[in-house]
Amino acid sequence: MMAVILFGAFMALLAETLFNNALTNIMHSFSINQSTVQWLSTGYLLVVGLMIPISSWVFNNFKTKYNYLFMITLFLLGSVIGWMAPSFGILLVGRLIQAIAAGLLMPFIQNVILLLFPPEKRGLALGITGLVIALGPTVGPTLSGIILQYFGWRDLFALLSIISAIVLVVGIFFTENINEIKKSKLDFVSLLFSIVGFGGLLYAFSEIGNTGHLDVLISVIGLIGIAAIAGFVYCQNHLDQPMINMSIFKSHNFNLTTLLSTLSNIAMVGIELIMPLYLQNSRMVSALVAGLVMMPGAILMGICNPISGGLYDKLGVRKVSILGFAFILVGSIPMVFFNASSNLAVIIISYALRMVGVALVMMNTFTDGINSLDSRYETDGNAASSTIRQVGGSLGTAVSMTVITIFVNLASAHATTAGAQIAGYQAGFWLMLGIAVIGFVLSFRLPKKA
Repeated sequence: MMAVILFGAFMALLAETLFNNALTNIMHSFSINQSTVQWLSTGYLLVVGLMIPISSWVFNNFKTKYNYLFMITLFLLGSVIGWMAPSFGILLVGRLIQAIAAGLLMPFIQNVILLLFPPEKRGLALGITGLVIALGPTVGPTLSGIILQYFGWRDLFALLSIISAIVLVVGIFFTENINEIKKSKLDFVSLLFSIVGFGGLLYAFSEIGNTGHLDVLISVIGLIGIAAIAGFVYCQNHLDQPMINMSIFKSHNFNLTTLLSTLSNIAMVGIELIMPLYLQNSRMVSALVAGLVMMPGAILMGICNPISGGLYDKLGVRKVSILGFAFILVGSIPMVFFNASSNLAVIIISYALRMVGVALVMMNTFTDGINSLDSRYETDGNAASSTIRQVGGSLGTAVSMTVITIFVNLASAHATTAGAQIAGYQAGFWLMLGIAVIGFVLSFRLPKKA
């Protein structure tokens, strides 16, 4: 059962970045501009973020097997629509349907782990889950680069359609119901606040990340999002059956581990954004070579996730988090000196060290935070932590692009275009180094293993 569910989650997460290299091809196919085609990525991440807050309610109100089969069916539907889409509008609809399934699948698999394994054995189990969550998006650009070298962008949707159809058939026979149904009424005011709040905030961050600057409209949308999130929190604190029980935030350990998990996610998605841009625009390598440069890091991350879970079970969260952020820190230091002629071997090693560090931190801090909660609130903690991590990743992307844009503009006054780009990317790498330092210092505040 676990293998089937994990593979389904991997497929959905692979789709997150699988189309990044295909955006140019899609632009030409439908004669659209870059800001329009970018919605295939922006819209996907936006919808994924919107689904996570309601994941706790969905998991508690429906049987495990039917939940999973519905999500895979939904993903299959979106993939087929994208495969056959006659226009960009239809293509975008298919992509957003995929995102609904992916947004529910990510916390779903973690909730299944929480039910199947006691706290003392969750490290290794969630480490394997972390392999899926982290490896899927990191493999996407490389895999699509290889496929696009020989086929077209529709074949990416065809691949996902075939895989999801196989997963659906296997899931019918090899998944079962393991959760206890806890029927509760969905508060539609809370749902509205959640959609407007997290949707507005994620959209604002995405637009800042795409454009590299902040204008009045985006500021207003972001402020509306923050206000709606405040309304969502108020509703949860005054409902008998909230979507997410806010009492989880009374736990200092949960708050700290959620922050550290979010910082590690920012460290991952931030560098996954900056590195391909630097490699293609300044180091002047192809998209395929850029993907291959990042592949060793993705492979090492996959290998280290289960190992890191075992280390957490033996050593505790404090030592593993300190070690993880130390790896991220050491890998970040050479990056601030990268230029147009930096050695590819050094780039590969630096990126790989960071990915090993992320593998040590992300799921282990998440696991420890959930373990510190009463078992009644574990699904609430999962939904809250996953939402914060998703928003944090979007914020990290937005801040990274803004920093790069600002420093490119500043350097343009006294440097060539190529020199200004290097200055921008180096500023982005400095930001990633700063995130590593903050995480490393905060890790010392974690409790020692009893």
